[in-house]
Amino acid sequence: MDMGCSGGGWVKQAHDSGWLAIGLEGSDYSQKTRRAEWAVIPERLFTCDVTKPFQVGSEDGAGRSENLTFSLITSWELIEHIAEPDLPQLFLNARNHLEKGGLFIMSVSPNEEYIEGVRLHQTVRPMDWWIRTVEANGFRHLPEFLNYFNGHYVRGPKYDAPGSFHLVLTNDVEAAPKPPRISWKQRMLDGWLESKPQQILRLVLLGDVRGYP
Repeated sequence: MDMGCSGGGWVKQAHDSGWLAIGLEGSDYSQKTRRAEWAVIPERLFTCDVTKPFQVGSEDGAGRSENLTFSLITSWELIEHIAEPDLPQLFLNARNHLEKGGLFIMSVSPNEEYIEGVRLHQTVRPMDWWIRTVEANGFRHLPEFLNYFNGHYVRGPKYDAPGSFHLVLTNDVEAAPKPPRISWKQRMLDGWLESKPQQILRLVLLGDVRGYP
């Protein structure tokens, strides 16, 4: 489940890989205009205010409904847009939809952002403040996963978000997965992939300008 799914690109990637994937987006612009993946998988993308109570469910052929939980919840470039008083409900919604030992991965910007005088980032705090806040709301940060993902996320410093960082959270440390070891060769490749030199080379050779999901 991707909270703040925007055009739905990450949801479609997960869906195409065989996952049960859905996206939630606060704005109805993409839905109304059928922008990006909203024209392709509209049955997997929904408008939703994630700062209010909600429950994702499914219905079988007999009309019986059940609540859904997910092994992975993601949130890219969303959490800093949420005002501090609304954070507890957002984290409660995430806990209600996360399987025991599941992961909740988010990108966080510690930078102010204004457009035409409007303050877009409502909660601008450093990483230690966010770690204390998530722990007060029923999650634990798993820093060992930061080494495993090695900078590769849907959003982050490699994707024009300087200074941003990531939190990999769980609701149960004992039941959470352990990050696999990665070789030094893989680490070198990770450093090259989506780096500025690699992006420039891809653009020059292939004319490939990749958009964000």
